[in-house]
Amino acid sequence: MMQKVDFTVIRADKNTDDEIFSMLSELESQTIPDGWSANGFRAEAEKENGYVLYIEDNNRIISLLTAYTAADEADITNVAVDISMRRTGLAKILLSEFEAMLPCNITEIFLEVRASNEPAIKLYSSFGYEQIAVRKRFYSNPIEDAIIMKKKVGEN
Repeated sequence: MMQKVDFTVIRADKNTDDEIFSMLSELESQTIPDGWSANGFRAEAEKENGYVLYIEDNNRIISLLTAYTAADEADITNVAVDISMRRTGLAKILLSEFEAMLPCNITEIFLEVRASNEPAIKLYSSFGYEQIAVRKRFYSNPIEDAIIMKKKVGEN
C-alpha cells in the first residue's frame, strides 16, 4: 500500500523545460502508443486556452491531464497515470485541480474514454460526468468505441 503523500499539480507553459514535454510524451505512450509528441504537448501548453497539468515525483512525471476551453465549454483530451502509480488517487487530484482552475464562464466539461476503461468511467462518474453518446470505432490500436461523457458545472 502506497503511503499517503501530498502531490503538487504543475501547469506547463511556454517557459517549461523541453525535458518535461518529453517526459509527458513518454508517460502518455504507456496508454496511447501513437499519442502526442513532446512538441504536441508544448503546443497545447502554449495555447491561451490550453491546459497541460502534471504531477512529478522523484524527477519523473507520474500523471498528466490535458484539456482546453472554447466559449463556455471545456474538453479534457487526455488523462494518464504511470502504470506503477494507478489507483493511488492521482487522476482525482488532477481532475479536482483542473476543475478548480477553470474560468467561471465554463458551464460544461466533455471527455471521451475507451468503452473498456471501466476504472476511468467509474472515476469520471464519481465526479459527476454522465454518458451522453458513443463514438463507434473512435480509438485505434486497438479499435474501440469511445464513451462521450459530460459534466455540467456551476452556471454563473
